[in-house]
Amino acid sequence: MKKIGLYEVSVILFFVVIPIGAVLIKKSITPNANLLVLLFQWFTFSGVGLRLFTAGLRQAIQPTFTLYEIFKISNKSFLPVIREIGFANMSIGTIGLLSLFFAGFRVPAAVAGGLYLGIAGIQHAFRPHKASEEVFAMITDLYMFIVLFGLMIL
Repeated sequence: MKKIGLYEVSVILFFVVIPIGAVLIKKSITPNANLLVLLFQWFTFSGVGLRLFTAGLRQAIQPTFTLYEIFKISNKSFLPVIREIGFANMSIGTIGLLSLFFAGFRVPAAVAGGLYLGIAGIQHAFRPHKASEEVFAMITDLYMFIVLFGLMIL
């Protein structure tokens, strides 16, 4: 059995622990706060902002992780493409980070980040011969897509 690495821990923190923990803390301090607004605020900040910004930073600085560990591609000529994906992730992630402080950024961040994660998750689903890291990415990407769009609908 494969041990859980930093990648899996960070995704679980960003997609579950931080947003739910923050909502619970905020509700204990301000019981009248709207639960759906808090969930949307914190899932957007953490799931889009923290997750995509840190993923993008890692892709820009160390593109080999995404290339080798997620996609199991050994051709180094793809490294500039991964780096550029990192820049896009950092850009969307920045909007998600700012959404914590500027409510007007939440819907754009959730739409851009949610669509990106949803489409990426679908793309993972159709790739043959997925490694366990890619299966994890697929499941968590689709999970965050469903959470964000579910909260927007509600």
